[in-house]
Amino acid sequence: MGIPRPLGGALLAVLPAILLTTAACGGTEPSASPATGAATADGRCVTSYDANTDYFPVKQTLKHATNFTLTYAKNYQVVTVKQPAPNAKPETYVLVRCGTPAPQLTGELAGAVTIETPIESLYSASTTHLPFITELGVLDRLKGVASAGYITSPEVLERVKSGAVTEYASGQEIDTEKVIGAKPDVLMTQGTEDKAYGPLRQAGIKVVANAEWLESTALGRAEWIKLMAALTGTEAKANEVFGKIESDYTALAAKAKATTPVTVLPGQMYQGQWSMPNVGSYVAGLIKDAGGTYAWADTPGSGSTTLDLETVLAKAKDAKAWLAQVNEWKSLADVEKSDARYAKFSAFETGEVWSANKTMGPGGGNDYWERGVARPDLILGDLVAILHPDLAPGHEFTFYQKMTS
Repeated sequence: MGIPRPLGGALLAVLPAILLTTAACGGTEPSASPATGAATADGRCVTSYDANTDYFPVKQTLKHATNFTLTYAKNYQVVTVKQPAPNAKPETYVLVRCGTPAPQLTGELAGAVTIETPIESLYSASTTHLPFITELGVLDRLKGVASAGYITSPEVLERVKSGAVTEYASGQEIDTEKVIGAKPDVLMTQGTEDKAYGPLRQAGIKVVANAEWLESTALGRAEWIKLMAALTGTEAKANEVFGKIESDYTALAAKAKATTPVTVLPGQMYQGQWSMPNVGSYVAGLIKDAGGTYAWADTPGSGSTTLDLETVLAKAKDAKAWLAQVNEWKSLADVEKSDARYAKFSAFETGEVWSANKTMGPGGGNDYWERGVARPDLILGDLVAILHPDLAPGHEFTFYQKMTS
């Protein structure tokens, strides 16, 4: 149940775009700010700067995300991504309100990247960014995706089709000339370091790391919507959206906590190995919050443990429900065809095999890895309905579906 993040793969949900002229509020062309030479699409550039004014009346605080921090000064925000990619050093970004002076980059800000906000144009390297953009109502800011192949969002696909959003890495390699020519305000990474990012930075492209996938909780991943909000000036909307997700998730978890845990079997074989989530992983957290448990639920660590099928059968054969992540499975026959030994699991015998592949995009992308990152409340709703159907009568599944007989 781990998310693959290859450029151009499930993590690739990158969005390229043709840089369009952005109109201000009311549909008129915005005038450039004399202080910064930039203007914003929503008319929020400051026209008369006052050093005593707080230009962030709506602020965001982080409760679940641990891989980035967000602090405020009167006219700028400081964002630090602690681990922008595995084993990478922290990166700091100073988000300056358009039309106000940027601070001197000394002391703790030395080496930081300065970005004027709200941004007008975004190039996105991962489909996981897309639900944040759509939930915040700023889809018009999305100008580029790495590749459209794995996108499931109909709204985003329509903009790609119309030419409003362009692909900048359709061959799985970033077209640096295309990105430099378009000059997006920000190129948001997929949480790994690409060889093209160095040249892009040297050319003046603001590369901002989004490493939500390194969070160890589902709510922590979803809270990265607040980074997108900081860039786009939609803090109030983010507080509203995430607040509802958090409260719905918490309420569901409270209901499930009062039940007797159901034993589940997470995952499946991939290239001869079974990755079993460790106790500190976001998958383990979802299972626990849904009122479930599994044979390796106490294994320490935030990643996963690699096992062979015989080991899994020996220890987890009697699990009541099987929670898989196989796009191609639609029936129990499909499950058995992929490995005849799967039929030995009790969940197969009772027909309780589920896969998070209900909503697929036209190119084979799975919405579980796209919208699911931003909506852990919907994932948890599916899991509670699978493990404790009495708590969710009439539940309409979003991501999971039961394998047919």
